[in-house]
Amino acid sequence: MLERILQLRSQSMSIAQIAKECGLTVGQVKYRLQKGRSRSEAEPAASRNAAPSQNRPDDAWRLPPFYGRDVVKLMVQGPTVLFVYWEITWPRMRMVASYLQADYRQIDKGLRLYDVTDRLFDGTNAHGHRDVTVSDGAHSWFVHDVQPGRTYIADFGLFHRERFYPILRSEPAATPRNHPAAWGKPLVEPAVDTRVPAWFENFSSYSLYPKTSK
Repeated sequence: MLERILQLRSQSMSIAQIAKECGLTVGQVKYRLQKGRSRSEAEPAASRNAAPSQNRPDDAWRLPPFYGRDVVKLMVQGPTVLFVYWEITWPRMRMVASYLQADYRQIDKGLRLYDVTDRLFDGTNAHGHRDVTVSDGAHSWFVHDVQPGRTYIADFGLFHRERFYPILRSEPAATPRNHPAAWGKPLVEPAVDTRVPAWFENFSSYSLYPKTSK
């Protein structure tokens, strides 16, 4: 229909004459002409924008900044430095804000770092913890001056009314020691009691069942 309208328009026919010829209203003719004009203007712009991308094929492999899922990851950068990154989706933010009856954007956000070395961590039995307040809008943070040769777990949460409200918890990460092994000493400490795993925090299972005799 647009091609027919353009053909009649090229013959110097008025909008009213085109509408009568095509069995349309004047408004319908004007709408189709406007739509055709917008399409013709958009096509050159699209071709101009597409041209640079042909010279940059690596754009197709660029990682997205967010993945739309709730996650917090703890990574070891060195014996005394940890790196934490997180993503909190809006549904979870709204849920937490509703629970606290506060604006999520106005609440201080931060990390609570637990030292869980040789512990089956249950949330209360860490050797100690350390709180780190992060900048508003940050999605990653470096934590310096941690102890080498220790195992850590990080919680991302909110500091509100002198309390910490955890939202997400990371998997454990162990920092390496910062001194060479002594002569004749193993690089990895052997387990003293072989009946139970020495590193509970690196053992994953849905359930632990006691061994029973038959």
